[in-house]
Amino acid sequence: MGKTEKDLIPTCLTVTNFAVDFTKTHGILDVDVIVGTKKLNISFFVVDTTSTTYNALLGRDWIHQSLCAPFTLH
Repeated sequence: MGKTEKDLIPTCLTVTNFAVDFTKTHGILDVDVIVGTKKLNISFFVVDTTSTTYNALLGRDWIHQSLCAPFTLH
């Protein structure tokens, strides 16, 4: 992706995973993502994923911005 730790925006946020464990974020990473014909700037919270089986979680804001599932807007 061409990003390094220097690109992280510092944050003090903690996130909760599916097992209700708390994880401190390393920072926020802004990435340009292409979805179909749209180019969106998405902010990702970077965490240590050595204990998970997923690479990214895409929340409602991302889904609404990309109009991937427009029925969730209603």
